[in-house]
Amino acid sequence: MTAKRPPTGNLDSAQLLVDLVTNTLDPGYAAAAKHRGPTPPRRWFDRPAVAIGCALIGFTLVVAYIHTHRGAPQAAKVHDSLVSRVHSAQHQVDQLAAQAQKLNGALTALRDQGLSGDAPLSRQLNRDQLLAGQTAAVGPGLQVVLKEPPAATASSQPGRGGSGPGSATNILSDRDVRSVVNELWADGAEAISVNDVRLTPTSAIRFAGDAVLVDFAPIMSPFTIRAIGNADDLATGFASSAAASRYQTLAGADGIGFQFTEHKKLSLPASPATSPRFAHQPSASPSPAGTTR
Repeated sequence: MTAKRPPTGNLDSAQLLVDLVTNTLDPGYAAAAKHRGPTPPRRWFDRPAVAIGCALIGFTLVVAYIHTHRGAPQAAKVHDSLVSRVHSAQHQVDQLAAQAQKLNGALTALRDQGLSGDAPLSRQLNRDQLLAGQTAAVGPGLQVVLKEPPAATASSQPGRGGSGPGSATNILSDRDVRSVVNELWADGAEAISVNDVRLTPTSAIRFAGDAVLVDFAPIMSPFTIRAIGNADDLATGFASSAAASRYQTLAGADGIGFQFTEHKKLSLPASPATSPRFAHQPSASPSPAGTTR
């Protein structure tokens, strides 16, 4: 019997695999290195050049960092100064308002003393001042609270106690405050305040930028509307109103806070005294001689 010789193709494949394992470097790299010649020696200025380049890059980064952050402390200082001035001005306004209310109370006492002999006129004047918001009001009534959902963000700028600018992402706006106030007036309220700002016949509730303003005083959520009057009539009328139905729907859909409660005693502050201004028709100027109109 003659032994069979293995195919030459299998031997070549096996040899190729052995070469790939033992000689990982391609022969072309060795040929290229031989053609290039020996590696040139390092020049004496290569290392200093690299060090100088690194130093220049580091210096550039340091200068950029200083220029970027040099103005940060100054900006923070200006911001803190402005916030302090705003708080100081607000404190002065509150003090002046308290002094004005105190003087108004003294004036009322003197007026009552002078009108002691005319009881009907005194009662009529007291009622007119109450309706005009010039005197503090105490009595039973209804309190309505509207509050933004937790997801809504609010601004951190200062404002009246529990008050300040709102945010563009807020759901509630000046229209919501107005709708509640108008409904309470329609239900028989005799005096109303919003976040401790007393409403008068000339009060305005509007939206300026991102802030809800009540007589130029910024307020923010939660909006607390207090109304003095017959508590049962106010609660019954408001509960059956379209405004209450709307905010109950928003409370379930958007998660706003909405509640109204009867109170046996509510205290509303007086509004700062304001002087009404009247418009006058300008007198017609005489026409120049020789001209007709």
